[in-house]
Amino acid sequence: MTKLLCSFFILTVILFGTFPSYADEVYRLRLFFGLSLPGGGGVSLEQWQAFQNDEIVKTFDGFNVVDSVGYYKGKPERSKVVTVIVDDQGVEKAKMLASLYARRFGQDSVMLVKVPVAEWDFIGPDYKSTTKE
Repeated sequence: MTKLLCSFFILTVILFGTFPSYADEVYRLRLFFGLSLPGGGGVSLEQWQAFQNDEIVKTFDGFNVVDSVGYYKGKPERSKVVTVIVDDQGVEKAKMLASLYARRFGQDSVMLVKVPVAEWDFIGPDYKSTTKE
């Protein structure tokens, strides 16, 4: 019985040792910031730029912003989609940022989509393919 338990323990350590650590996970986050205000009107370009410069720029080293039109409760709404690549710590920062935006601009919520990233890299001008053609 002891030999069986010892074998099971060793096998478990070997199997779980080959899985990637969740602490090293990397994610692509997309945050959908609605620009309509509950009482009418909307977040101005100046207000958005101030939020972007004062909050998003200070939260993430790099990110991408796209203008979009989203639909909420059947109505079109101007919005900004912010995409960023982060680790677990960055996910928490993104949630805090989303909550801050919702409070500041009276939003019901900011949608956050989190997708695991299998591979990512920065490709420079000197990249050479290693595959043979």
